[in-house]
Amino acid sequence: MAVKLELLTQDPEEIELVTRYWAMDEEGAYLERVADLVPFRDIMKSGQIAKQVREYCLAFDENQSCCLCGGEVRVYGRAEAKKVFQRSSTPCAPCAELQNRTRAEQAALEQAEISRRLAYKIERNAAATLDYTSLPDNVVLLLLAIDAVVAPRLAHGTFGMGDCDDLAPLNADKFVKQLYKDEYLLEDPSAAKAGTYFLQNGDLWLKTYQLELFLPPDKTHGRGIGALGLLNEHRFTDADSLFNLWLDYAVADVLRYLSDQCNIYSHDLEDEAIEKITSTVRHGLQTYSVAQLWSVMWKVVRDAASLANREYYNRPKAAATIPNKIRKLLEVADQQGGIQRSWDRPEHHLAGSLGMVFSNLFDIDEYSQGSHVIEMFNRLRPPVQVETEHDLQSLAETFMRSASDGPDPWSAMEHFADKIRAGLTTEDALMEVLSQYR
Repeated sequence: MAVKLELLTQDPEEIELVTRYWAMDEEGAYLERVADLVPFRDIMKSGQIAKQVREYCLAFDENQSCCLCGGEVRVYGRAEAKKVFQRSSTPCAPCAELQNRTRAEQAALEQAEISRRLAYKIERNAAATLDYTSLPDNVVLLLLAIDAVVAPRLAHGTFGMGDCDDLAPLNADKFVKQLYKDEYLLEDPSAAKAGTYFLQNGDLWLKTYQLELFLPPDKTHGRGIGALGLLNEHRFTDADSLFNLWLDYAVADVLRYLSDQCNIYSHDLEDEAIEKITSTVRHGLQTYSVAQLWSVMWKVVRDAASLANREYYNRPKAAATIPNKIRKLLEVADQQGGIQRSWDRPEHHLAGSLGMVFSNLFDIDEYSQGSHVIEMFNRLRPPVQVETEHDLQSLAETFMRSASDGPDPWSAMEHFADKIRAGLTTEDALMEVLSQYR
């Protein structure tokens, strides 16, 4: 017999059962089928025999040696026994126990080191404060959007990256990571689940998606719903940061639609292609709306799908044409009076809480053309103060320089003339048009 038995019973019937169960011929074939061993007392099903045998004896396969110590290896059923001698794929029970104990001790030491390294961060972050009244416009807008998806945890508790997935149609974590990088959101290691922080080659690493984040308290009002009320009272004036945030959001909205369309036709875009498309779309959104660019995405994906069915083409080659097709369609649109069609938002395609904040505060959405969005945000700029005739002359000179240095001086002059015809004073017309060039 290639299996050595250590009996745990002295009952003759039980000894006979285990002997028959493990009995083999010289070639390692079992002498009896398990089905022939039933009934045994109250056991009627062959599937219960192996469990019963394990209660009556310990079985060690003489054809296996421990991969670590070379000792005997316990087996728990017929399928584990080998017909020829070999090293085991797993350690024997004593070695496995020693391994587990060593791992546990090492894990405890590592956890103690992690806790030591995190102590300063925990103390520092717990003492941090912000001045909610002086936060940048884009930060306030993002915090309002985050509050809409994690409330009331922005005011009172912690939240994770995954809790903000509905912040934007695509890559919502990008916005949260930027706030974390700029330390408007801080991490609370004591609230993170086990395994978030770990040591690798002596360095402390973390799993970003498992971080527990919180908004530091206002330096005067602390944390809570009342303190967040300061964000709702914020007066927006930074047109540049707001427009850049709108572009970030709008690009994600367009790329989400593109991704959906590519999935329908099994088009896989390379990272380089996505990067190229992102740049093209961001530029196009300074003129056109998200909905108009959706129609462009729809067309180029279907053109690529049709191309993939042609002789000597395939889906990877067809997908590779998408970036240039998008750029070409936008060039044609610029030359021929714009994009004539726009698509509605698909039912499953959420605008996200950031989109809703833009809509509620500034009345812009997927149908708002980029040129109108720019103009709307520029109206938020503080007016230029002109107190003397000399200041007015200086303002006019500044406008003339800005217009002449710009891409279309004639358009700037027409814009100024339109303001005068609309009834604005020379001073007001200059200030209004100059805001476009600041």
